[in-house]
Amino acid sequence: MALNPKNPIDRLILVDALELELTGGCGRCGLEADWMCVGCGHCNCYRHDDCKRPERQ
Repeated sequence: MALNPKNPIDRLILVDALELELTGGCGRCGLEADWMCVGCGHCNCYRHDDCKRPERQ
């Protein structure tokens, strides 16, 4: 899906994605930094077959 920066809705999507990227999140899948995988630190754009959840403390 190509976004048109002249379209106001698309501009909002681009700004939101940029804000996510600048704060450590993922603009592609929309995941905020504090929702990244605890095991590997990646977002939902990656497979997590080998990720291990940390033990509860």
